[in-house]
Amino acid sequence: MKNALTTWKWSILVVARSLLALLAVSAVVAVGLYGAYRWLWFPAESAVYLMAGGILWGALEFFVLVSVFAATASAANDAAAVGAHSLQLPRLVRFSRSGWLRSAAFIFLAILFIGGVHSLFSWVNSYSLEVASWLTFRSEKPVAQESAEAVLNWVENFLWVVVLGFLLGFLVTLTREGWRGALRAAPRLLANSCWRTPFPTGLISVFVFGGLAYLLATWHPVVSPGFLDYSQAILRNGTALLLTVAGWLFWIVALAHFSLATGNPPHSSAAK
Repeated sequence: MKNALTTWKWSILVVARSLLALLAVSAVVAVGLYGAYRWLWFPAESAVYLMAGGILWGALEFFVLVSVFAATASAANDAAAVGAHSLQLPRLVRFSRSGWLRSAAFIFLAILFIGGVHSLFSWVNSYSLEVASWLTFRSEKPVAQESAEAVLNWVENFLWVVVLGFLLGFLVTLTREGWRGALRAAPRLLANSCWRTPFPTGLISVFVFGGLAYLLATWHPVVSPGFLDYSQAILRNGTALLLTVAGWLFWIVALAHFSLATGNPPHSSAAK
């Protein structure tokens, strides 16, 4: 537990000292999210050239997504390898082409895996009425379907932390050691994400940073229409985005530190 507290403290300080990196990643994420939102309304079906434009637009969005993952994972490995005090902005753009390609393949597979897990959770949640009926029969007290759904949702949230923690730990190891090293470390990474220190690390990132970001994004203060209304919306959502990115950086930096502490010493270019 002492080592966990030390890693959490170091990771939080690294993120707090990385203001330029935090702002840069947040800006790229903001542009990518806006581009993805506009892409959803792109009239790709009206003409062949628009369809081609939509495909190129989607490919650009995927390039931005992969670049963010590859850059932050590479920078986290660099910081953990040398015990850096902050994430240097130049490190975010120095990830290798092979690292980018590995990240692209991983993200494509991760999207398919996450889609399968989401379908499984949706199938389980569809039986909330049966669960409530069984609990009512066994306890001889009425159990509402909403209560069963709430319990299943909380269980699902914790399982999502496990799934995302495993995938993120796999990405960190993949960036540093390649596919062979990441696949060899997969059982250890899964165990770490289930019941070892990386699991509460994910809880901190999701429920503390993500929870604060959610509260800010969904808070609707009563202000007069006009300049004040637009200003508070921009301030709220901008701060929520910064908190989300800060939580992401905290999570990936901490996992990189845990991975180096429990795995093999780094031997990639990130450690040189």
